[in-house]
Amino acid sequence: MKFKSYILVLFFLKTTFFVFGQRTETAINFTAEKSRLIFETENDMLFGSDNYYTAGLALSYTSDNFKKTPAQLLFRSKNSESYTYSGFGFQQRIFTPYSIAEPNSIEGDRPYSAYLLVTNFAVLINPAKKLKLSNEIGIGVMGQAAGGKEVQKLVHSLIGSITPIGWEFQLGNTFLIDYQFRIEKGFFNDWIANHFVPFAATRVGTLTNLVQVGLMTKWGNKNSFLVNATDPIELNNKLIWEWLFEANLQGVFYDATLEGSLFNDDPNALTKDETISKQYQFRTGFNLYYKKVSFRYMIKFNSTDFNSAVIHRYASVNIGLAF
Repeated sequence: MKFKSYILVLFFLKTTFFVFGQRTETAINFTAEKSRLIFETENDMLFGSDNYYTAGLALSYTSDNFKKTPAQLLFRSKNSESYTYSGFGFQQRIFTPYSIAEPNSIEGDRPYSAYLLVTNFAVLINPAKKLKLSNEIGIGVMGQAAGGKEVQKLVHSLIGSITPIGWEFQLGNTFLIDYQFRIEKGFFNDWIANHFVPFAATRVGTLTNLVQVGLMTKWGNKNSFLVNATDPIELNNKLIWEWLFEANLQGVFYDATLEGSLFNDDPNALTKDETISKQYQFRTGFNLYYKKVSFRYMIKFNSTDFNSAVIHRYASVNIGLAF
């Protein structure tokens, strides 16, 4: 019964809107809140496709009761101007070939794969130094145990869409451990630091190994650096809006959703020679905050990550509720 309820939630989101979100990214100071629940979903149906990264679902929870989580302990600071928040999350990501009706029609196509992660994340912010650090620790599984086949087939049967063919050849089960780190730092005067934020990030583990650099520009009716302190009373009575654009370059050294497990050979995986290490990404969208509710809509463009791929686009939504 619980599994059916989970599928119905996916069905609702898949037929209404399509989502992306970074749980650790916000422009508003939420430190006055006791807790916040955030739901995220991602999908490429907006562009009339069902290929590559086809769907994602995540749920996360932050609370001021979390003082010494593993991710937060890495960010301990004696600086009185700094503060941190932390939370836990769950996510499922599903990947498919370019065509789920003819998965063998393109040589060297992306294999079917899916993974589940349970995560602990933390953020440290120093508004005076225009500095933000965020990290995330995850453990989980990739392969049949992640349930990608069952979720996609059931959702497609509910909405009357085409039945995906080829899930029996998905990448095999493997244990995942994942760590992500990101630094954002404003420079020069306040105006530049509030509107143009360079960043760098890395991700290591048995899921993905990469490094990334980029630039984010943000404009809105609250032009403050990241989560710079804002009067909670003012937030309670005003709609806060923000538009952002982000571009990044990244070097990807390993991707388990393409190359399979580090611990065993998978006949359905792509070889290292078939993958592309140098990649770029663009994303743009808007954030809305009103009282205790937050809403984000984003569109993301990915360059090719393997030889026979084409540029991939998908959209995302992030909904948060404080209480």
